[in-house]
Amino acid sequence: MIFKALVADREIQLKLRVESGKPIVELQEYSPQLDLVKLTAFSYSLLVDGQSHHLSIQPSRNGFKVDIRRRTYHVRLQDELDITIAKLGLKDASLNQSGKVVAPIPGLVTSVNVATGDKVGKGDHLLVLEAMKMENEIRAPLSGKVTDVHISPGDTVEKGVELISIKGREDLK
Repeated sequence: MIFKALVADREIQLKLRVESGKPIVELQEYSPQLDLVKLTAFSYSLLVDGQSHHLSIQPSRNGFKVDIRRRTYHVRLQDELDITIAKLGLKDASLNQSGKVVAPIPGLVTSVNVATGDKVGKGDHLLVLEAMKMENEIRAPLSGKVTDVHISPGDTVEKGVELISIKGREDLK
């Protein structure tokens, strides 16, 4: 798989593949030896070519906040589909205000914090989607009423699958 990491004003191309059950990451002609161990919900131990680092990764509104070596980086990841959408000049479907909350990445639903009929505000925490050992908080794209919850904890979903439907406040009249 090919990914693009956007860190501040830098773009970093990543290639990810699995060999003998271990993930291999190529960073523009460089393949560091990596080992990642999850310590807590947002804390990790990362070995890069034998050098140890403590890493904190937390979801943010448009990506992740990564703390490493007493520095904070804001990282936005794009997968192959995101890269293609950008090249074609199409709008990212996750930015629409239709009230359809879709999976931004494939993953495992670990918790659902709303039920049909609940009222939510824009930015409210709806569910947690775990992918690649990272927990991603999915938030409400608009204020309104939850009309459908299409998933349950333990479900595995693909990118783009509708998770929750919200009827916007202006539509509730």
